[in-house]
Amino acid sequence: MESLSTKRLIAQSLKELSEEKPFDKISVGEIAARSNVNRQTFYYHFQDKYDLLKWIYKEDYFFPNMQNLNFDNWDQCLRGILESVRADRRFCVNTIRHTEQEVTELFLADTVHIFDVALDLLKNQSAEKEKTLRRVDPEEQNFIARFFAYGVCGILVEWIEKGMKEEPEVVAHRMRNLLNTCKELAYKQVLEENEEK
Repeated sequence: MESLSTKRLIAQSLKELSEEKPFDKISVGEIAARSNVNRQTFYYHFQDKYDLLKWIYKEDYFFPNMQNLNFDNWDQCLRGILESVRADRRFCVNTIRHTEQEVTELFLADTVHIFDVALDLLKNQSAEKEKTLRRVDPEEQNFIARFFAYGVCGILVEWIEKGMKEEPEVVAHRMRNLLNTCKELAYKQVLEENEEK
């Protein structure tokens, strides 16, 4: 528990410093000093400031909003992430502008996993409703998951960079509509293929 509280203290220090200067100008020494810990303590918990940044995004934005994720509620989970990010607007805009690649890689890793899980759920729901989705091998499923993950991450990063002007529920609703359309087209294609047989 003490380790987690130290991590939280260090994370809060980075957030405070991000209010004062660009992320790429903040040093580990400054973060440690603001946290009242020595550099050795910082490096005990994090490899570098980018590792700390990834930890903050996961702990403050992703994990709290991914509880009980399923194919029916993923857009509400996404909305929760967007609202959490918006609550830390200045920090997130600062870090995205100066570390877009690192944050995008983090988003992608988690989002690909989410879509992989969602595709598994979709296949199971399809089987339960006696609809047969075209069978896809694991490589193709991973490609589909990555395709949608890149789209979601691109929209998310752009939304942050442009100052988060659209409401989180609007962004989440548009993404849900898009994926529902794709799902309906997939079902239609399968039905047409079955009729041809």
